[in-house]
Amino acid sequence: MVYRLVSRIIEALVILGAAVIVALVSTEVVLRYLFKHSLIFTEELSRCLMVWIVFLGSALAVRDDLHIRINVVVKRLPACLGRFVNAAAYGLIIIFLVTLGIEGIRILPAQRYQMFITIDVSMFYFYLAIPVGSVLMIFFLLPHIRNVLFDTPANRGAFDKTED
Repeated sequence: MVYRLVSRIIEALVILGAAVIVALVSTEVVLRYLFKHSLIFTEELSRCLMVWIVFLGSALAVRDDLHIRINVVVKRLPACLGRFVNAAAYGLIIIFLVTLGIEGIRILPAQRYQMFITIDVSMFYFYLAIPVGSVLMIFFLLPHIRNVLFDTPANRGAFDKTED
């Protein structure tokens, strides 16, 4: 239930963020080329929203197992060894995400008083996407790890797929 709720909230935030970016950039283009005026905050706000969309969208991609993977070697291994290789890969991903999250948290205090020039908001919120995205990716990676380690029905036949 929590898993589904978090998924739905993230999906809504990604859709909302993308819609705001499209509206901002479209408005900026119209104002700049038709009226020869420009909004001063669109570039910074669009960049900030894009970073949040990337991290939140990456969490959704982890949830759906959509990140790029080259599994031509794993497919040719016996199922037991393939599960071990997959578990090791997930372990490395967890190590990377924990490191990314910790480093993201370490830089947050330095960003507390640095402000965006045009929107007068702390850059803390911009950099907060790093640890939040890392935690969400780990959260969505845990069911995949469970499937690999405990060979649940959802994982059976995963190494017989023909796609690369």
